[in-house]
Amino acid sequence: MAQSEQTHPPGLLVLKDIDKTYRLGNLSVEALRRVSFTVFANDYVAITGPSGSGKSTLMHLIGCLDTPSSGELIIAGQRVSDLDPNQLAEIRNRRIGFVFQQFNLLRTMTAVRNVELPLIYAGVPKQERRERAITLLERVGLGNHLQHRPMELSGGQQQRVAIARALVGDPSIILADEPTGNLDSHSAAEILSIFEELNQSGRTLVVITHDANVAAKAQRILTIRDGQLQEAS
Repeated sequence: MAQSEQTHPPGLLVLKDIDKTYRLGNLSVEALRRVSFTVFANDYVAITGPSGSGKSTLMHLIGCLDTPSSGELIIAGQRVSDLDPNQLAEIRNRRIGFVFQQFNLLRTMTAVRNVELPLIYAGVPKQERRERAITLLERVGLGNHLQHRPMELSGGQQQRVAIARALVGDPSIILADEPTGNLDSHSAAEILSIFEELNQSGRTLVVITHDANVAAKAQRILTIRDGQLQEAS
């Protein structure tokens, strides 16, 4: 059970009265309304809710892919609520490791090259990025698949590559969007075991999911309904 906020260090991810309104011509659509919660270092949090509840909007805000209409969003002590797109991209690249339902691997690249890619953009020297990529692929059980391309890997193996890629930049938060949505039950269980091991080793995870079984693996569950935070456990 999570400790009370009074005994915690400052939150790693803090949302205070977040609103998000989209303009569609003369129509305003409230996607999120006064959402507030805090994720602390080494938390494992699931955000769940039905389709259209605001989960995807919330994921885009946490991932610095969008900004709120009002309210305060803080990541690793930095207020990101009103940054411009270039500043958001910098925070996104340094602080967030993404794991997507569709894996989003480059089909022409080997597993090790896919994992290296964020480090290439970050200007990390070739030898260092290769060593880091190999270490992480070994950690997720793919040490014998370094030179395999995505089409030569199963869905579960592709998601392991994606997890290694998310970790390679040593981000503050791993943000996973429906990470088991395209996997069979066995592969899904393997991915959730990896998440549990990552959390036990000190990683902070935020998982967006509609799957109650996936959410149940987290330490805390936040439920979004009609754009509002309904409950926290």
